[in-house]
Amino acid sequence: MRGVISALRGRYRNIAILSICGALNSFGMGTIGPVLPLFTQQEYHVNATQVGIAIGLFGAGRLFTGVPAGYLAQRYGRKPILALGAAVNLFGAAMVSMSFHFWWLTGWRFVSGLGSNAFSTVITVYLRDESDPATRGRILSTQELSILSGQILGPLVGGYLGSVFGLRIPLFAQVVLMALSLVLILFALPESRWRETQAQQPAPRESRTQAAPSQTARRGSFLRLMLSPAFIFVGLFAIMIVANRQGARFSVMPLFGRLKGFGPEHLGLWFSVTHFPQFFTTITSGYLSDRFGRKSPIIPSVILMCAGIAAFIWADGLWQLLLSGVLMGMGEGLGSPAGTVFYADIAPPGMEGVTLGLFRSLAGIGTVAGAMAFGAIADLWGFPWALWVDAILFAAAGIGVMLFVRETHRRRGAAA
Repeated sequence: MRGVISALRGRYRNIAILSICGALNSFGMGTIGPVLPLFTQQEYHVNATQVGIAIGLFGAGRLFTGVPAGYLAQRYGRKPILALGAAVNLFGAAMVSMSFHFWWLTGWRFVSGLGSNAFSTVITVYLRDESDPATRGRILSTQELSILSGQILGPLVGGYLGSVFGLRIPLFAQVVLMALSLVLILFALPESRWRETQAQQPAPRESRTQAAPSQTARRGSFLRLMLSPAFIFVGLFAIMIVANRQGARFSVMPLFGRLKGFGPEHLGLWFSVTHFPQFFTTITSGYLSDRFGRKSPIIPSVILMCAGIAAFIWADGLWQLLLSGVLMGMGEGLGSPAGTVFYADIAPPGMEGVTLGLFRSLAGIGTVAGAMAFGAIADLWGFPWALWVDAILFAAAGIGVMLFVRETHRRRGAAA
């Protein structure tokens, strides 16, 4: 407790407050994780593909709001765009909680996703403001840690509420938690440090004059960025991280788990067990990234993730189900922060927000494609085939990063 209080008062106050906001928002989303696929199928009598659409369209917002949110955060400041994203997410979640038709639920899930991605994008930009290359892996990993802290408790609470009070009640719990996050953003979170520094130290006239022709240079550097192996292969890896999470773990696996005989309370426990070890491997990933280079967590992530998917396919008892969650959680915890840090490293000066917004947009492709594709494969050929395809594509994306992407951060002692 003393450490939390000192963080809220000291150098990392902004990071601590932002982490609490992210954790509350994640707690809300975590409460519906184990019940939303079951609620959608039971309430509206739809198949696995349609469940995948309902789950996946939440992430489709990443295709539309990542770049605009990053641009607006650069232009108008981090806090107002962060609050706007949180408010849109909250409104969409409130409409989902009152859903009476499959397409109503699906449409408002999409709206909620628009706000959620703007929220997540600006958090990443904010944390980049608060870091430098030597600490970037650890500070950016706090975003994943705040998400995980909510998702460890959220599924347990959501699974319990769904089992005891009905599958709709966790949807209302999500709304309450997201409202608390928005209140904290509005009344406790300051604008990030770069804005204050910019206001206090206006640029000399000479540098303002030199900035004008730099627009062409910026466009050129941004084009080179989009054609670079790091942008392409790290982007593919990020797509597969999210495709596994949204398409497999949040959509196909709960339906497959129910077919195996597991109820909402078992799936809620599985979600939480997945996220608990992920919390610690996310911390480890940030350290490895700063200490040994950005690529160092990738191969361990691939091995653990594929082992976890295989364990889930073969699981026929609770302990095997929980083992699969532990392995996948460890794998995602190692791999997920790596893409964010890579993109933060390669962002052209003055275009950090747009670059990180593009990263979020690529993750949106993973959400939509993963949920819909894996759901369709499950309908056509069965749940195991959908999950094997997931494992193969994830491994291919990780190997692509290792083979074709140049390291962006020197190891300590590697000198130059």
